[in-house]
Amino acid sequence: MNWVGMFPGQGSQELGMGEELLSTHKDLLVDTFKESLGWSIDEIINSNDPEEIKKTNIAQPYIFAISYCYGLETIKKIGEPSALIGHSLGEYTALALSGYFNYSDALKVIAVRGEEMQKAVEGSNTGMAAVLTSDMEKTLEEINNLNSQDIEIWISNYNDASQIVVSGNTEDLEFIKLNPKSINSKRIIPLEVAGAFHSKVVSSAKDAVEKTLEEIEIKEGDIPVYMNFNATKTSKETIKHSLINQIDNSVKFYDQILNIENEVKPDLWCHIGPGNVTAGMVRKSISSKEIRTINSLESLAS
Repeated sequence: MNWVGMFPGQGSQELGMGEELLSTHKDLLVDTFKESLGWSIDEIINSNDPEEIKKTNIAQPYIFAISYCYGLETIKKIGEPSALIGHSLGEYTALALSGYFNYSDALKVIAVRGEEMQKAVEGSNTGMAAVLTSDMEKTLEEINNLNSQDIEIWISNYNDASQIVVSGNTEDLEFIKLNPKSINSKRIIPLEVAGAFHSKVVSSAKDAVEKTLEEIEIKEGDIPVYMNFNATKTSKETIKHSLINQIDNSVKFYDQILNIENEVKPDLWCHIGPGNVTAGMVRKSISSKEIRTINSLESLAS
């Protein structure tokens, strides 16, 4: 089957996610996880603490590991995909499943990435908001106009044909929230995040991530992976550059969808991992396609 796997980023976590995988993937979710990070997923599940899974240093490796295991199960069930993509953090899931680096090395990089990005936004007085629009070109034009008037808004994610995520100082985000027409928006939804990710606010995280990437083995992957930074297929030679620059540049997920649709022409798109956010992005961008959400073993069996 000609299909594409898509993996979510931070924000998709939920209490107890992946508990059903502990018996079949104990080696990855408990043993290797604890060896790499000093804690394991069963401890987080057993704590049943909603605040714990909001922490970046917990949420990012947790989401990665659960999505990775559901990815293994999906490939076992329906065969190898034609391409993989991930949204922000989800890019690491795609790359590990393709074989560009192994699971334990991915965990090490993700741990450093999460810690450094969190450190960068602490005390920054910044945030993020989803912007819904019926005319993306006009919205982008109006954001440029605001930026020329000292209201600084950065585009962190191009999600689909009708949604971007912006970031900025709290005051500037409050201005557009109260004045959505200032950027030709139908609705602006503040996001519960620690700060302005995928913007210049987190540029300080790049050095530590680059150093960690230099310490792990990177090989050529077996499955094509389209990257957030430039929406094109990666290679062993370009992967570090893309992952480092993904940190403080826009996630070009919409362009990734369009490029895969044009180049791979898949019959099926599968969101794999907690939530269903990437399925919604594809549905809004190329609505005629078959789309599945695989966030449990039951959903894979159906």
